[in-house]
Amino acid sequence: MIERLGIYFDLPAPDYHADPALGSTDIKRLLASGADYWWSSPLNPNKEERSTPSLEFGKAVHKLVFEGHQAFAAKYVRRPPDIARLTEKKKLELFPNNETVLDEDDFDRIIISGELIARNSELATAFEGGMPEVSVFWLTPTSDAGPVRCKARFDYLKVRGIGDLKSIRNNYGRPFAEACKRAIIDYRYDLQAAHYLEGRGEFRNLIAHGLVYGDHDTEWLARCAASPTFAWQWVFYQAEGAPITWSRSLSPGNPILDIAFRDRTHALGVYCEFRNAFPAGEMWTLQEPVTELEIDEMPRWYR
Repeated sequence: MIERLGIYFDLPAPDYHADPALGSTDIKRLLASGADYWWSSPLNPNKEERSTPSLEFGKAVHKLVFEGHQAFAAKYVRRPPDIARLTEKKKLELFPNNETVLDEDDFDRIIISGELIARNSELATAFEGGMPEVSVFWLTPTSDAGPVRCKARFDYLKVRGIGDLKSIRNNYGRPFAEACKRAIIDYRYDLQAAHYLEGRGEFRNLIAHGLVYGDHDTEWLARCAASPTFAWQWVFYQAEGAPITWSRSLSPGNPILDIAFRDRTHALGVYCEFRNAFPAGEMWTLQEPVTELEIDEMPRWYR
């Protein structure tokens, strides 16, 4: 668990996720309620760690796009069609380093997606000239409850921006651009952008205090800190159907970011309210008075 602040290179993902600092997913849950946040947070001693096929698919694409084919091949292999009949000895020969086995369709799709991004003249350099999987821990001040420890793990950090790679499954058959916009709204990816951009803005202060850890290019990092402006860029790719990509950026002054920062401030207020209301080790629960259900509270279609 990381207890101090700073910029971390080569930090193992489990160490990052185990730290109780607030990440962008925590911010989203806090917008729902303090109880929703607590249940999925490290504060919950009964929290369940889950790994789904979709999460593994996303990790594999990140490995290929950010680190290249050699790193991908060292971690992932294509499932042999007769794997169920293989002896343990044969499996050990095929997977000597305990590689993760991907379904044939997923493996082929990941290779295609990586090549599609590399061949797209508009995206070919989106994940070049920077560093993948850089983590940052910082303090966000609040109006009345002191600072809150926050964290972010950038998909790809560049001198003047942050690249974020996302896969979506377009289950409703919408035009892909519309599906991506819906995903931004439904999953509040704008909140993630605002949260990460704030963390990026703390680089100069963290570097000035010598809070940088892991193997890195000092000169390159100094250029990151010195950059007066920096933006966020999404690169979406379709995980099923045609291998389509779609990309958009958010730059300083974008009203989408204004909304996201406003909601983030509200989420931090919820966090402070619940943190102050419940002793350490106690479950966070909703304490709301029971009132009459009014017709105006119901959805418009019901009324």
